[in-house]
Amino acid sequence: MGTFSKAYIKNDSIEVVKNSIGKYYRIINEEVDTYYQDWRFFGNGSDTIILTKSFNYDWVEVTLNYHFALYFHDELLRRQSKELECDILYGYYQSTSGLGRLSAFKNGELTLSIIQCEVSYKGESFMRLMDNWGVSDDLRREFKIPSLMDKYFEINVDAIYKFYKLKGLEWDGIIRNETLYHHLEIRNG
Repeated sequence: MGTFSKAYIKNDSIEVVKNSIGKYYRIINEEVDTYYQDWRFFGNGSDTIILTKSFNYDWVEVTLNYHFALYFHDELLRRQSKELECDILYGYYQSTSGLGRLSAFKNGELTLSIIQCEVSYKGESFMRLMDNWGVSDDLRREFKIPSLMDKYFEINVDAIYKFYKLKGLEWDGIIRNETLYHHLEIRNG
């Protein structure tokens, strides 16, 4: 399957979100197409961020590149949620390593963070819960959240979409004649 890395920003303007991204990454090219191509600008020190409104007109979908650490994504999303005074939901899952992340930001604050990753100890490897910041009782039950460092392997693509829905994001049911994907060629720094 590979890597799933999508944020949803509660804002109805791709241009506003793009301008905000441009404050933190150098956008050196933009191409708009009806085809989704996350590999479009990979190589030569560049990477791709894709913006679309294909899922819900009230939220901008942002496919974040996979080649930077999750910290870069967190910091970008935290700053954007403050600057745009909005909610942001982020889901990440890497099927090869099992690394998974669910997070929520509101007005510059990280309000929720759930992380699973592989931990090795005495020659054995287990998926463990590494973060459970801001988890409500409802989320704890829905995602079977144990104590930190307990065995945990619940985050996958289906769980990410369940998380989005619990946080108020759903497909708006609007049939679009054409879906546009804004491919941003970015460089860090």
